[in-house]
Order: sequence, then structure tokens, then C-alpha cells
Amino acid sequence: MDFFNKITFIGLGLIGGSMAAALKKRGYGGELVGYDASGDASIEGKKWGIIDHKADTLKDAVADADLVVLCTPIAAYAQILKEISPHLKNEAILTDVGSVKGCVADLVKGHINPNIQFIGGHPMAGSEKGGLKAASATLFENAYYFLTPGQETVNGTVAKMETFVKSLGAYPVVVGQREHDKITARISHIPHLAAVILTNLLDREGGVNSVAFAGGGFRDTTRIASGNPAMWKDIFFYNKEEMLQGIQSLEKMLSEFRELLEKKKEDQVLDLLNKAKFIRDGVPKGLPDYMPPLYDIVVDVEDRPGILGELTQLMGDHSMNIKEIEILHAREGEQGAVRMGFATAQEQEQAFLVLRGGGFSRTYMKGEKNDADSESC
Repeated sequence: MDFFNKITFIGLGLIGGSMAAALKKRGYGGELVGYDASGDASIEGKKWGIIDHKADTLKDAVADADLVVLCTPIAAYAQILKEISPHLKNEAILTDVGSVKGCVADLVKGHINPNIQFIGGHPMAGSEKGGLKAASATLFENAYYFLTPGQETVNGTVAKMETFVKSLGAYPVVVGQREHDKITARISHIPHLAAVILTNLLDREGGVNSVAFAGGGFRDTTRIASGNPAMWKDIFFYNKEEMLQGIQSLEKMLSEFRELLEKKKEDQVLDLLNKAKFIRDGVPKGLPDYMPPLYDIVVDVEDRPGILGELTQLMGDHSMNIKEIEILHAREGEQGAVRMGFATAQEQEQAFLVLRGGGFSRTYMKGEKNDADSESC
């Protein structure tokens, strides 16, 4: 990437930090500059060798930069654009990582000199954790990365950004800004809203405390509702038009399904279920997500003090990283159960062998976390 001799990341959290780390890992030879409003992240980024230079001001950060990447919440864009606009060099490329593109393109037009090339970006990768400490050089590997050029974007800019994306280990996908927003509304924003509503339904119904009985199926269906509330509030409003259209479609489909139930249309309900299964089974597995799937192990254990410490100690002794741990309900007699989630199938299998070898004979591997457990009525 000789055309990007200096790359600046404004915001050194999970995404900005991971981008810089990925470039370092893959041998980028130019200068990486980081600016973060907190100050601490850029200090740590320089200390850990993720960036080459810590900028104290936005002016210093973007001076002579060939590529500037906005890695902050979209709500902060307007003020940042106002401050950096006079200091961007001609023909520099500006991009971002926000999950909504149409409103960002409109915002940029009102702040940036026409000589500056803007092309929106959105990496389809993330983590349930945030901040620079959660950054990973492999976060974008095999992930789709949307690029959304506008009418003013020249072909050379698109080609340069495709090279940049590939240098992170991701797959560039070039689409229009509005098309991107429609896609993400259907595959991300509306599903997140559905998870939020399903979760809040437990409280709305009242009466029996349903949370106590929530199992793997409920956890899988509502997992993404644990995302950052403030961030998702902004996403819903920034992608308002597509959200409203999606909600309208969802309302119509729920109404149609209610009618099928009322009229006892069993064959049509079965067709609907079969169609959903066919579509869901065709969703690619193994690609990074906002909150990556986990690989579960369930261990039957004695219900006694110290048992959880024994489990985690055994995992620590074998350098096993537990991504998620949960105490399940006690079973009959003196037995209880603990669920542990791991990042990969390989780690799941290794943990299974370690636990069996460490005296926990009643250990079971479960499928990928976002494959729902079997349910019966």
C-alpha cells in the first residue's frame, strides 16, 4: 500500500485498535497515527506498539495523512469533521466504520472540501467487548467489509480502499449507500430490535418469572440484545427510514401468522417453518459477527463450595480462555451444571478433553452457540 504512507485512526477502541494491529501484523511499512479523545487509549496504543505516533490534537492527527479513518460513534462525526476539515491535505481519502451509510454521506458533504475523497466503510465484525484492550489483529479475518462509494468517488479511490480492506484480512464488498442501509436493516438492525422486544416481553407479560426458565434457545435468539444500548439507539434513528419499512413488514408478517393460527391453517404454518429452516440452514457459518458465536460445553458438577474455582483453575492451568461462563439450574439430587463458552470448535474440543481428563467425567459438548438447542413442548 505505497499510496497510503500515513494512516490516521480517529478513535482507538475495538475497531480502530484492531485495524492498526492488523496492519502491523501484516507488515504495513508506513506510519500509523492514533488519536482518541480520552487520551489514555492513544497512550496505550503507542506503548503496545499498535500505533507509531500518538496525536494530541485532531489537527496533528490528520496533518499529511493519506487515509483518515473515523472509528468513533456516528454521533461524534459532525464535530470531528468540523475540526479536521481545514487540515486535511488535498486528495486525501476519508472513510469511516459506522453501520449506517446514507446519513453519514450526507453529513460529510456539508463539512468536507470536494477535493477530499470520502468513501464510507463498514466492517461486519466486532466483539461483545469494547475498548483498545479488546482489540485483535485477527478481528477482520474472513469478514465482509462494505465499501459505499458515492457519485463523486473516483475509481482509483475504490481500488485503493479495496486494497486497504484486503490488507486487514477482510473481503471488500462494494455497494451503494442506500443499498447498504437496506441490507444492514434486514440482517442486523431489525433482528436486533426483534431480540430487544422478545427480551422485554418477559417483563411486559408479568406474572411468572420466566427468566428463571430461559434456556439455550432463548439465549441464542436474544443474544444480541446485550449490545451497547446507546450505540443501538443511535443506529435505529440514523437508519430510521429502513427501520420503519422493516417494522412495517414485520408487523404484516406477524398479523398474517396470527391469522393462520386463528384459522388453524396447519399446513401453511408448516410451510412457513420449513421455509425458515431452509433459509436459516443456508446462512454461512464461521464468519465474524458483532457478537461472535460461542462453542459450549456443559459440565455436570457436585453442588458444593469451590467447584466453580476448580473448573476455572483447571482451564487456567491448560491456558484455556473461557469466553463465557454460566451456572445452570441445579438438577435432581446433589448435581448442578455449569456452561462454558469457547471461541472456536478447536478450543471447545480441547477443553472437553481437559475436563474429562481432570476428573469431570460428565462433560458434554454442545453445538455452535447460534444453533438453537432442541426444544420440546
